[in-house]
Amino acid sequence: MKKNKLNRRKFLKYSSVAGTLALSPNILIKNAWATSEVNVLAFGGYEEPGMLDSFEQNTGIKVNLKIHDGSDEEMVALIQSSAPGTFDLITPTSAYIPQAAKDGLLMELNASDFPLEDYFSIIANWPPCYVDGKMYAIVNRFGYYGITYNHNKFSESDVSSYDVLFDSANKGRVALFDWFLPNMGCMSKYNGNKNPYDLSGSQFSKLKDTLGTLRPNVGFIGNTSQVIQAMASETYDLAIAGEWVQAGMYDDGLPFKALVPKEGGVTWDQAVCIAANTPRKDNAIKFLRYVCEPEFQAKLATAKTYYSMVPNKKAASQLPMDKRELLNLADIDKFDEVFMANLSPRKSPDNRDEWLGAWENFKNV
Repeated sequence: MKKNKLNRRKFLKYSSVAGTLALSPNILIKNAWATSEVNVLAFGGYEEPGMLDSFEQNTGIKVNLKIHDGSDEEMVALIQSSAPGTFDLITPTSAYIPQAAKDGLLMELNASDFPLEDYFSIIANWPPCYVDGKMYAIVNRFGYYGITYNHNKFSESDVSSYDVLFDSANKGRVALFDWFLPNMGCMSKYNGNKNPYDLSGSQFSKLKDTLGTLRPNVGFIGNTSQVIQAMASETYDLAIAGEWVQAGMYDDGLPFKALVPKEGGVTWDQAVCIAANTPRKDNAIKFLRYVCEPEFQAKLATAKTYYSMVPNKKAASQLPMDKRELLNLADIDKFDEVFMANLSPRKSPDNRDEWLGAWENFKNV
């Protein structure tokens, strides 16, 4: 039996990933109406030592931070259901921004208030953050879903296509995170759909057939911490995932790399937005500007919670080259047109219930 290389420290580190889990207890919000404060509901990483110190010191604004351990849908719902000022800012996936903006939950942003000239242009102009030409959110953390693989067993050439996931030699060796949007989005790209979430009836039928073909090779479907533990212990060799899983494991000496296959992949991100009903508009804008700046993003890129790519080019240039290479940020000048060229923004499809139903059927086969 292969020795499990995942010690307790690493398991705790890996069990908080990609916008679903957080390591630290929630910091409870106090005095929600205080004008020298700002209330932030965020996914993991913001709570780590040194992340917010300079903001509080330089502005005199106290950050009341609550780390969210639920879904994006729940995060957006909290803005809608909570009293004004309970949460001034949230950090959901940008896929949820358009509907939240249309529902009147988010404040329109003025691009000139933020350092978007320092951003990779493709992220500065990220389509889900805009509705009818108006900006409602800014991405400050992102990454991709492609293939994460054990490089002791597979070469880069072996995993250059999603074909490797269907190879009968790899039966039972594929692990998947239990979330339909990225997995089905990648399989839609595999089927040749440039816009993987905008499918005709026949294209969606083919996607369901593709899932059925993949199913025999999938040995495990679980939550984030379960799948990462299984990968880190080398029980499974392949996953539809990206740098947010792989980089931390690789940095700790585990034999995993990740890439975007030739068919392409889909993105994940966190997009910071301000509640339309905030009583602390100025404080919220200052905080949003802070998390767009290089000082914060350079720390966020290699947060203990999980690694991520960051859109501020100045932040990327501050990282050591080994970390930039892990996060696909080594060639900053060519990042937009080379690395991002074959990635599609993850979004919620119009026939979301059908997608979710297809995924549940896939799991239960």
